[in-house]
This record gives sequence, structure tokens and C-alpha cells, in this order.
Amino acid sequence: MIEFKNVYKTFKGKNDIHALNGVSLKIDDGLIYGVIGYSGAGKSTLVRIINQLENCSSGEVLIDGIDQSNLSGKQLRESRQKIGMIFQHFNLMWSRTVFENIEFPLEIAKVKKSERIKIVNELIAMVGLNGREFSYPSELSGGQKQRIGIARALANNPKILLCDEATSALDPETTDSILQLLQSINQKMNITIVMITHQMEVVQKICHKIAVMSDGKVVEVNTVKELFENPKHDVTKRFTQNLDGNVKIEQIKKELKDIYPFGQLLKLTFTGNTSSRPILAETIRQCKLDVSIVNSNITHSIEGPIGAMYVNMANGDATSYQQFIDMLKNEGVSVEIL
Repeated sequence: MIEFKNVYKTFKGKNDIHALNGVSLKIDDGLIYGVIGYSGAGKSTLVRIINQLENCSSGEVLIDGIDQSNLSGKQLRESRQKIGMIFQHFNLMWSRTVFENIEFPLEIAKVKKSERIKIVNELIAMVGLNGREFSYPSELSGGQKQRIGIARALANNPKILLCDEATSALDPETTDSILQLLQSINQKMNITIVMITHQMEVVQKICHKIAVMSDGKVVEVNTVKELFENPKHDVTKRFTQNLDGNVKIEQIKKELKDIYPFGQLLKLTFTGNTSSRPILAETIRQCKLDVSIVNSNITHSIEGPIGAMYVNMANGDATSYQQFIDMLKNEGVSVEIL
């Protein structure tokens, strides 16, 4: 388990930067755990404190009950060997081949040559780089470069894999293939994966749990399903509605009300089984209301499809509107009245 206990991190300077402000968080073993936030939220600082690339100003960071800040130099080096890390811009050695890049951490760990060859070949097969062993990074695509980074991070058989914006430099199709690879690695190796990103569509696809950060604080923690069905913090609402970090939820609601001044505006959230059934169509037929779909979005998560839809009803009264809402809720649809 990774545990943050009231962690603060301040970067001293002419104007002090308070990157973390009292973070308390538990990450259980074997999970794919997402940490999401807009730029400046503190998420990258948080992940760098796990492997002590940054030290916290106060508080404790425990891995399996051991405070990482109290480790000696030798103990810290040994601890870091059990924590792999992959980066947004790959951080590869361009003068080394695929094989040599993956082999490098094993050389540092003084693993015997025969064992290094065995481990590297297994990792090359795992990440799908067979036939590219002697290619150089400059000869490969972005997705292939990231596969090298993943294999290198796994070389010392770590218990924890940290991913700092690992898919931000990739196109959507390549991102999906990397996420599928990480999911497979999690299942095969039972490795804890901590994913840092500002992209909700990334964490919702493979993460078992998500922590939302803002202004150096963890403002909400939940499963993907619960975050979409019942987001509590304004930042979470912006993420689940795929809104830019500067957009205010209340402003969006006001604009919709201005466009549709009559009737009733609703936000409907479909998750799991509810997103694959014709619930809305059946409810409209039974209530005999004219319902306009003004916006919608269907995405996929580890817990199944997730759909968010905005609808406007304009030809009914308060009783018929409430009947429509009650029927949807009885079918497991989350309803927010705008």
C-alpha cells in the first residue's frame, strides 16, 4: 500500500509555490489508480514524492508501512528499484538500441549478463517489440518509444509503476493500445499502477479508482462509475462533462437555460447496464413528452459504458416532468435538474 499522511510540499523562492496542501491518500496494492487534475493541481509533484525524486516539506509517505523520507541512501536506492516510472517524453537514451535501453537498469543493478538477456527478451515480447531489438529510438514511432519506456520501467520487476502523463504525447489510437498494454501488465503481474494525467478519457478506461486534485489538494476520491454518477466537487464535474479547466459549470447551465428557456432541462447520466438499454426511448413513449436531446457523449470505462446526455422537455407540466424523472431514476439513471 502507498499512503500519504497530511503531506505538504512547498517550493521555496521569491514567491513560494505550495504544490501540495495536506494530501492524505491511500492506494491499495494491485490497483490501477488514477490521479487527475488540471495544470498546477500538484499531481506530478505527488507522484515524484512516491519515489522520492522530491521530498515532502512535512507529512509522511509510506510504502508498505515504511516512511520513505527516513530511508538511508542505500535503502532509498533499493526502494527505488521496486518503483518503475514512465514519462510523457519517453526519456530514452538515443545512442542505445531498444535492447540496450531496456537492459540499462539491469546493468545498474549489476544483474549477470545471461540473466539480463533473458529478462530483456521476455520484456520485449511482453510489450510487443519483437523484431525491433536492435533498432534505435529515432527509427521508431511514439507508441513504440513508449513501449520501450514501459519495458525499461519493468526491468527490475517493480511492485509499483508510476505513469506521469504517459500518453499525453500520443494520438488517440496509440493511446488506446498503450492503455490496453498497461491493463494487461496490471493483470499479469499484479503490479500497482499510479497514473497521473489531465485527461479523463485516459483514467476512465482502465482505472479502478480515481483521485481528483485541485490547488494541491485531493478534493474527491471514488470509482469511475461513482464519479460520473455523482460528482461532488466542481472540478470533478468539469472533468466528467469533458469541460475545459477554465469553464464554470454554472456558466454552462446558464447558457443552456438561455438557449432553452421553456420547459425543463435535465442532465442524464447512464452507467454500466443502463447505457446499453433503450431506457430513454421507452420512458418517452410512456410519458408522451416531446424530448429534445441537446447534447450527449458516450465513453467507455473499466466498469462498462458511461453516457452523459442533456435533454429538454417543453410540452408538459410539473407533474409529467416529475413522472419522467422518477421513471428514469427507477431504471438506475442519474438525473440532475438544471
